[in-house]
Amino acid sequence: MTNPLSFLPVADRRAVDDDPDGLAADDERAEQAAARAAAAREERERAVREALALAVDAGEAAAAWVRELAARQSDENHALVLGRAADAIVQASAHEVIPGGDGRLVEELRYHLAADVLLGATRTATLPELRAVERLALVAVCALAAAMPGCVLGDLERELPILADALNTATGIGHAAAAEMTA
Repeated sequence: MTNPLSFLPVADRRAVDDDPDGLAADDERAEQAAARAAAAREERERAVREALALAVDAGEAAAAWVRELAARQSDENHALVLGRAADAIVQASAHEVIPGGDGRLVEELRYHLAADVLLGATRTATLPELRAVERLALVAVCALAAAMPGCVLGDLERELPILADALNTATGIGHAAAAEMTA
């Protein structure tokens, strides 16, 4: 009687003889998968570094504009409030965006970035000397800076550049309003 298994097609016997358990192919696939994972990790880290740099630059530009607003205030108390907002913008857009962090903004920074910054110091008889468009740009700048640390909970490399771009736009609107005022 003939063995029925002898009629089945057999893979190249040399491959079976050299690696009877097929481990070489598994090892090669595992190495390829590890290389792909490492490349993806490096790409994400590069994108995160770029996003963080964009946020830092946008925050510094916004803070510089807010400091310009502070410098032109006749009431020193309003200038102080705006100066603190500028410092908080830098802190929130740079030092508080911590990949792997909890995405929360510390209470003190939330206070200095609140929308009522446009009202200036309390217990004064005046408001800060700002045009309407500057008030809107100031609120937008503060809100955008306050939102930046929360990006670490989502898709940081996608979300942070969007916020940085919006922060640059709001800052540009504020600068344009100041330029109109001096023209």
